[in-house]
Parts: sequence; structure tokens; C-alpha cells
Amino acid sequence: MSAIILVALRTIEVAGHIVVMGVIPFSAQEWYQMASSFIDRALRMSAVELISLVGFSFLMAWMFLCFFWLFCEFPPQVPVQVRDASQAAVFAGMALGYALLAGLGRLPRFNVFSGLAVGTEVICSVLLPLVACSMHNGMHIPLAVVCGANVLAGIAGAALTTSWLDVLSRVGTELYGRFTGFGFVGGALLFTFATAAPAAMQSVFGLAYALFSIVLLLFATQHASANDQAAPLESTESTWCFTKEIEPSFFVFGIVFALNFLFLFNSGHDEVLVGMLSVIPGALAIAIIGFRKNRLGITVLQRMVVVAGVVMCVVVPVAPPIVQLVCSGAMCAVWGAFKAVNYAFIMKKCVAGRTSPFFRQAPLRLFVTTFGFAVGWGVASLVTVIYGAHAEAFATVRLITAIALVCVVMIFFPVGRHHPSDGSADDGSERGVTVSVHMDESELFERRCAAIARLYQLSPRESDILAYLARGRNASWIQEELTISPHTVKSHIYNIYRKIDIHSQQKLMSFVEEFPLDESGRA
Repeated sequence: MSAIILVALRTIEVAGHIVVMGVIPFSAQEWYQMASSFIDRALRMSAVELISLVGFSFLMAWMFLCFFWLFCEFPPQVPVQVRDASQAAVFAGMALGYALLAGLGRLPRFNVFSGLAVGTEVICSVLLPLVACSMHNGMHIPLAVVCGANVLAGIAGAALTTSWLDVLSRVGTELYGRFTGFGFVGGALLFTFATAAPAAMQSVFGLAYALFSIVLLLFATQHASANDQAAPLESTESTWCFTKEIEPSFFVFGIVFALNFLFLFNSGHDEVLVGMLSVIPGALAIAIIGFRKNRLGITVLQRMVVVAGVVMCVVVPVAPPIVQLVCSGAMCAVWGAFKAVNYAFIMKKCVAGRTSPFFRQAPLRLFVTTFGFAVGWGVASLVTVIYGAHAEAFATVRLITAIALVCVVMIFFPVGRHHPSDGSADDGSERGVTVSVHMDESELFERRCAAIARLYQLSPRESDILAYLARGRNASWIQEELTISPHTVKSHIYNIYRKIDIHSQQKLMSFVEEFPLDESGRA
């Protein structure tokens, strides 16, 4: 597969050169140069990275298909109120799954990749497509069984999402936004492919997507290039710290997203398809930002979601149907960008600490937005049951949500303060470190490395290798990047450890991360 992609990308590159040299003006050449840079980066993607991206896309496709599509159509004779209530069980199950993972993660013997855990994920993920297939073929399935299958699918979704993000954090890349963004794009495209099939086959696609994702997950976790740098499996030490400026707003964002998706869910399967396709531009924007290594601060993301959420809540109830659909599509695009960036933030933050495995630290953060989504869907389902789909009562619910969103952001969002791109607070209270609020994370990292190099009198080459080690790169990667011999690399690494008096890469990474700087960025 990687060979086919390599040939295709090279063909595009050659064709692009011919066109650019012939008729494209200079401004278009700049666009081509950026696209060529993207291609070069893609060609450096390892086979395991590519397999991980494909597997994560299958997971997203399974979730789109099972959580938002199958029960939008199956069965058509069921009232919309019953379908809304049964689907609420999916998102409640997902929030429950993250809560269970957070609790189990405190047990040293728990492993989300164990045979028991994977077997449970297989059973829970295939049950919902099987129920949908049975209902489509005319079999009567009690509502309690449908809700139970939805809860188990939600739990499986939480476990598989956590597992895949754990793997993506170990494939040896720093372009997390590229993975999550393209994962959502690939998932949306696979979802669209499934919906184009006959109705009887759509649940089969859901079944296949789940199994493909799990098989690729097992392969990728065994062959991830950064496995040797991962934290000890039994470690339960957590460096996670909830921040009052982020989590409350994420909870309300989840409610807003749920109101948007339920509006589409009640409007019909065509509207749901439009919503899922609208995820592509939002996620694709994050993938491009990840490719270029741009920094998208958490404050920028929050403000973008606030504006889109308020517009959605205020405009949609009074707008014409076409405007409602456009606003909902835009909100789905924002949701795709929000989820992709949030996943990338979580991976970056958990990898930076490296004190315990990712799957032990991430569920708490993932729980917040998911729980908000479950609450929002539950409230909207209740309104649908009492007043009916698209009732005027929804206007009141949306207005209250918009007011709550603005109030939460105003109360918890500090004016003039910005968070690093990993989403953590920058007051330095957790580790006694004071950093400049005017530097982004990349500049802050470089200042710390430079300060350490000056303090411990590292040579220029040792300073370069220090930065690579602090980013999690191993000796073989550094050797290839700097085009030097293995012996030279090992010698430089030994000298760095000896001068700083540190004897492992994990401790070195923590040392760089915690190195104190004053307000001007000096040691």
C-alpha cells in the first residue's frame, strides 16, 4: 500500500513540475512549493505510521456510521422520539467508557491492549451493527436490547479511541495534528463510501470497519517505533492537571455540539450525511496546520468554537431551512477541527510527561467533552419526547445554552492569559516554573535547550542532539538526520548525560521541560 501511495505522490509531483514550468503564474508556484513540501513530508512517513493512520480512519468511520447513521434510518417505522432516546445511550456509554478507563488506569496490572480488553472491544463494537442488520431484515429487537447495544458500542468507542491515540503517540512523529486531522478526513470519506452502498450492506460496513481497525491496532502497537521510549506499563503516576480555564468550557462545547447533531439527526439521513461531510474541511484544516508545524493555541480554538456555537444557537431556530443546514454544516466543520486539535493536544501533553502510559492519563480529559455531549443529547432527546422534533421549545434550549456558553467562557477564561499548545496552564504552580506568556511552546522549548547548553557548556553539536533527545528522538533517528556515524551519536549522547548528570532519555526530557526560566525566558 505504501508503495502505491509513493508512486502516486511522485506522479503528482512530476505532473506538477511540468504544469508549473509551463503556464502557472508565480503566485501559483508558491502554492505548488507548499504542496510539494507536504508531499516530501508524506514520503517520510513510515509504514507503521501509515498503517496507524488507516486504522484510526477505520475507527472514525465506524463511529460515524454506527453513532450517527444506522439508527437514523433503521428502522423507519420507529418514532423519532424513540430513536433519539436510544441514541442517547451511545454517548452515555462513551462517557461511561472513559470514566471506567480512568478508574482502571489506576490499577498497575490493567492494560488496555491485553487480550481480555481487546476481546471485550471486539464484542462490544460488532454488537451494534449486528442489531442494526437484524432490525433491517425485519426482526423485532426490544428497545432495551437496542439501548444496551448502544451503551456497549459507546464503551468500545471510548476504549478504541484511547488505544489508537496511545498508538499514535508512539509512532515516532511530532505532527499529531496531521494524524488526527487526516484520521477524521479518512473516516468521513469511508463513512460516505458505506452510505453509498445498499441499505442492507451498511451495517456490514460498520462491522468490517470495527474489525479492520482492531486488527491494525494490534499490529501498530507492536511495531510502533517509539515503544522503547514509552513509560513503564505498570506506572500509574499521573502528571495530568485539570485547568479551570479549559475543562468547564469543553463541557459546554460538548452540549452545543450535541444540539447541532441531534438537529441534523431529527431532520433526516440526507442532513446527517451533509453534517458528516462537513467534518472534512474542519479536520483537513487541522491536518494542514499540523503539516506546516503551525501553532494553534487553545485560546484561539476556544474563541472559534464560542463564536460558532453562539451563532448556531441563536440563528438556527429562526433561519430558513437552507440557512439552518448551512449553519449546522459549519458547526460540524468546527466540531471536526475541535476534536482533531483536542486529540492532538492530549497526545502532546501526555507524551511530554512520559511518566505513565498514555491510556492511563488521557481518559479524564476525553471524558469532559464526551460527558457534555451526552448531557446535551439527553436534554435534547427529552425535549423531543415532550414537545416533538423541531418544536419551538428547542429555541429556548439553544438560547439558554448560548447564554451558558458565554457565561462559562467569561467566568473561567482569564483575560490576557494564553495557554501553551498542550493545553496546560502556564502559571507554573504545578512545578514551580515561571515562563513568559509571550513565547509559544516552540520558542520556549528552544530557550530552555539553549539555556541548558550554556549552563552545562555543551558543544554546538551536543546542543543540537540535546534538542532531538528532548523531543523524544532516538539515536538511530539522530544519526540519519545529522548524517553521522552511530559511534559519534553515542559518544555525543554519553557526553550530554555525563555533563548534565542524567542517565536516561525520559529523565532528560523531564529535565528540559521543567527547566526554570524567568519572565524574559532566561535561566
